Amino acid sequence: MHVLITTDGSEVSIEAAQKGIKLLSPTKITLLTVADTSVASDSGAGGFEGNLLSPTESMKARNIILDEGRDELTDTVSALGVDPSIVQHKVVEGSAGIMICLVAKQTRPDIVVVGSHGRGWFKRVVIGSVSEYVSRHCVVPVLVIRHTDAADAADEGTLVKGAGPAETAETETGTETAADNK
Repeated sequence: MHVLITTDGSEVSIEAAQKGIKLLSPTKITLLTVADTSVASDSGAGGFEGNLLSPTESMKARNIILDEGRDELTDTVSALGVDPSIVQHKVVEGSAGIMICLVAKQTRPDIVVVGSHGRGWFKRVVIGSVSEYVSRHCVVPVLVIRHTDAADAADEGTLVKGAGPAETAETETGTETAADNK
């Protein structure tokens, strides 16, 4: 099984990756991090005078962001304890939700694993949710794994969301796909 696992190096994403591997036993893993380098290319704060960063400073900032992304992948592989030979590292630039869906379309994994902070609906509406976006727009099935603290705090049983081609289920344990519920 080929699994696309997304990470930003956070506790939430590493926990999701660990649970996803335990559940799915992949034989191939594409480990993806999305670097938002837009801040390096256009600070937008210079007004009429232009950007605050010179082109050289902008390139240095972009490279730092990309290096951090590569470090996130290395740290995640170490935390997972999987055979590194089955893991392909991938760093892309852009908006996280859009780029995860694009990489999934390009690499055609069997499933995409994303972590979720388990925020309430209001915070998702106000600040957005990468896992929500991916579950609604991805062309392959998506497994959304909620962070342990969020799953432990859940008061209700199971909430299954039909999300078109990328159906997911969020449960108290945060570890079921819609296919498991059929």
